[in-house]
Amino acid sequence: MYVKRLNVGRLSEERLGEAEGELEVAEAFLADGLLRNAAGKAFQAWKSFLSHLALRNLALLEERYRGYKRVGNAAVPLYEWIAATAPTSRLMEIAVLLEKAVPNAVELTALALQLHEYQYNGPDLEGVRSKIPDDETAARLIATFIAKLRAVLMSHKGAKGGGL
Repeated sequence: MYVKRLNVGRLSEERLGEAEGELEVAEAFLADGLLRNAAGKAFQAWKSFLSHLALRNLALLEERYRGYKRVGNAAVPLYEWIAATAPTSRLMEIAVLLEKAVPNAVELTALALQLHEYQYNGPDLEGVRSKIPDDETAARLIATFIAKLRAVLMSHKGAKGGGL
C-alpha cells in the first residue's frame, strides 16, 4: 500500500462548481414546487461548499483527523479524505472546526441537515421524523437557506484568497 495525496486545489474548485450547480437546481425545483427535491439539492449544495471550504482550510482539520483512509490499494491522509468527501455524519464536526475561518458555518450546516431530514421524511406535524411541520414551512426554510447560501457564495467569490 502506498500513500496517495489528493489534488486538493483541483478538488476544491470542482466542489465549488458543484455547489453552484446544485444551488441552481435547488432554485429550479423550489420554483416548480418540488419541495423535497429542492431540499435535497440545497443540502447537496451546502455539502459541496463545505467540502470546498474544508479543502481550502486543511490545516484546521489536520489535527483532528489523523491517520489514513484506505482507498483501494492506496492510503489517503484522513483529513484530506474527510475534506474531499464531507461525509454527512461529519458535517457538523467539520463546520465547528471551520467556524473561526468561516463565520456561520455551524448555523448553515444545522439548517442544511434539517433540510436533509425533511427531504427523506417529508413534513411531520408531530416533529418525530422531521422538525419541519408542513410544506409551507419547508418552502420558506428552503428559500431562506438558498438566499443565505447564495450570499455566502457571492461574498466568497469576492474574497477568493482568504478563509472563506
